[in-house]
Amino acid sequence: MDVPRILTVLETALHANQSEWMFLRELRVGTGHGKHSLQRLDAFALNCYPHRGMKRICYEIKMSRADFRTELKNPLKRRIGMRFSNEFYFVTPAGLLKHEEIPADSGLIEVGTAASIDEWKLVLARHSGFFHFDAETRDYCVLIVPAPWRETPGPTWELVAAMMRNQRRVFEDAPPPVPAQQKIAFNS
Repeated sequence: MDVPRILTVLETALHANQSEWMFLRELRVGTGHGKHSLQRLDAFALNCYPHRGMKRICYEIKMSRADFRTELKNPLKRRIGMRFSNEFYFVTPAGLLKHEEIPADSGLIEVGTAASIDEWKLVLARHSGFFHFDAETRDYCVLIVPAPWRETPGPTWELVAAMMRNQRRVFEDAPPPVPAQQKIAFNS
């Protein structure tokens, strides 16, 4: 499983309702380039409903234990993600990390592909809490460690500009289909 597929599973499992959620992949926070550019977030989700608190979730994907250990040695690396999100999650392939390795300020979500329905049942038996399983692709997403809720200040204009730029790029890469239109004949 590679990073784009993990992001797709994550979006499908947790943020499929596009009228409720903005799911931004590879969000570069800020507008500068070179040494003036800021950190890139693997994924950032924003709930668009005020009655749901405009919840913001940051996802950091780790594909290896070494990458995760490097992240823990340099906590400033995830500072921007923590600053702008109410919840921060590490997302890994299934079985990569142990529950007790996750920092107290973060959560853990595992994503994988089950070889069979029986394997999926074994995964489900080991974990309680939220899960998602796509029977067609056999991809699954399991919440292993819930992230604690943090009250954080709202986004800066730089983050808003980065989010809008990210969405524009998505639309330019995949414009929406032309709506099917037909003439309506009026009888006189």
